Amino acid sequence: MKYLKFFFVFFFSFSLNAKTLKLPEVVSEYVCNTKFIMGATVLETRTFQGKNKKRIDTVIQNVPQSVIIDYGKQTATWVWVKTSSYLSVPLKKENQENLKKATNITRLDKIKSDYIRGFEVDVYKLKLNLPDGTTEESTRWITKHGITLKEVGFIQGKEGKIHFYSEFSNVKIFKQDDRLFEVPEGFKIGSFINRKSGFYSLIHRM
Repeated sequence: MKYLKFFFVFFFSFSLNAKTLKLPEVVSEYVCNTKFIMGATVLETRTFQGKNKKRIDTVIQNVPQSVIIDYGKQTATWVWVKTSSYLSVPLKKENQENLKKATNITRLDKIKSDYIRGFEVDVYKLKLNLPDGTTEESTRWITKHGITLKEVGFIQGKEGKIHFYSEFSNVKIFKQDDRLFEVPEGFKIGSFINRKSGFYSLIHRM
C-alpha cells in the first residue's frame, strides 16, 4: 500500500523542478491506457487528460471506479458506476505545495532522442529526492507534448530498493470531451462504505 501511494504521486504529478532542473510540462490533451508495476503491485488504468482536468478509470479490489481531478476547482471526485454514486473531496493544497518543495531533482540528463509507439521522444536520466526521504533513479521517455510514455527505475530507502515500471499505450492526442469529467446525471452521493473502497483514502491524504 505504501508504494501504491507513489503511483498516485506519479500520476497526479505536476512538472517537478529544482531551480534549474525541470522536466517538460504536459501541453496537450490526450487519452491512453496505462500500466504501473511496482514490486508485486500492478495497476492498469484508462486515463483521460483534459485542460486542467484528469480522469482515471480502473478496477481496485474488484471495484470498478473512476476518479476525476479538477485542478481549477481543486477537487477529486470518485465515481462508482455499479452503485450509481459519487463522492467529492477537496485536494489538500498544503500537501501539494509541500510535495513541490520537498521533491528535489538532483540530476537530470537528456541522453538521446528516440521513437517509441510512433512518437518522437527525448530520453532522460533522472535522480530525485522524494518527500518521504526515499530516492528515485529512473529513465523516462517523454514526448514533445510532455507525456511520459515509459519510465523504468527504482526507489531506494530504509526498507531497501524496489523497482518500478510504467508505460502508456494506445496514446491518442486530441481535445477531450468536457462531459468525460462530469458526474453522470442521476448519481447520488456515496455512502460511508464507498468512501472506504478503492483508492479513496490514498488521494484523500494527498
